[in-house]
Amino acid sequence: MNYINYVSLGKKIKSARTERGYTQEKLAEICDISTGFLGHIERGTRKLSLDTLFCIATVLNVSLDYLLIDSADETDSFLQQIDSAARSKKPSAYNTFRKTVKILAEHIDEL
Repeated sequence: MNYINYVSLGKKIKSARTERGYTQEKLAEICDISTGFLGHIERGTRKLSLDTLFCIATVLNVSLDYLLIDSADETDSFLQQIDSAARSKKPSAYNTFRKTVKILAEHIDEL
């Protein structure tokens, strides 16, 4: 059975938070938790509820898979990096990017 690596989870949350320019105070306020509790989450010293995890992922615009999966092959990691970079843009730009990639994937054999 696999267990959640809360230290790794916390590092990913902190990294996504800082990349997107959120302070601990602002993210905690949006997710209706204390700043101290968010600090514990980011250090991996406290467990969080599924509701809190979902709120954090939604606000930071990252997938739950990204936050929870610790072992991924290099291809998945590369795709996650691309997705993370694209998600940091405006929603309309992100949607355009996704549509473009989908069209390219559908015609990859023709290139």
